[in-house]
Amino acid sequence: MYFMKLKSGRENWNYACATLLTIGVSLVLATFAHAQDSSLTSPPSTTASPGKPAPSFSDTLSEAYQHFAKGELDAALTAVNAAIKQNSQNLQAFILRGAIYAQQKQWDKADYDYDVALVIDPGSAIVKFDRAELKFMQKQYDQARVGFSDLQSDKDLGDFATYKVLLCDLFGAHEDVAAKDLAALNQVGANPSYYFGNAAWDLVHNKTDEAESWLKSASRIYADAPQKIASYTSSLTSLGYLPIRQTTSLE
Repeated sequence: MYFMKLKSGRENWNYACATLLTIGVSLVLATFAHAQDSSLTSPPSTTASPGKPAPSFSDTLSEAYQHFAKGELDAALTAVNAAIKQNSQNLQAFILRGAIYAQQKQWDKADYDYDVALVIDPGSAIVKFDRAELKFMQKQYDQARVGFSDLQSDKDLGDFATYKVLLCDLFGAHEDVAAKDLAALNQVGANPSYYFGNAAWDLVHNKTDEAESWLKSASRIYADAPQKIASYTSSLTSLGYLPIRQTTSLE
């Protein structure tokens, strides 16, 4: 719900990479095309069949993304493995393979790829976020919270991480702490975390009308940032809270 035409840009790329694990992968694929020119590097091709040049690294990785977008995880894994053989130091390739392993619930392999990605770029907030998200997917909310909490001051993902901290406390049965998280968001009274945090609180507490009101407000305010909307709603969707199911009573 609330998915709209994707707006390209660096912020969208950050959000897409940081939510490869849970959001609609077609949105991620759209940002990949924008990122190819600046983010991907292709080593020169060393082998080619007669009359047909070997695919470049970027082509191979693009193929992997396309398979992933279609839910063809085995084909995506084959392609991304080929891409990594072509360029074993590319951050996006390991982020994608980690996401594929996570979708296959091969948790240890996914975690290993994020470890490798952090060796390539130790300061990558995206990789750190995805590692925390990996714990969140396994419902290890206390461990996930630690990872998200460390990113709350990040200039790009800080508000998103703050929202995820609230979700960790909310779904981790730390109601009193979650209430304090929400109070802090309400004190600021702005940012996506304010709207989606209140929506999450109301959904968990079966206040669907109030939740829907928050989501409609967010949809209007962030109409030009559909990737952000998709990112903030992804956990609520994967856990079954969205889309909101309206019930009717017979009198």
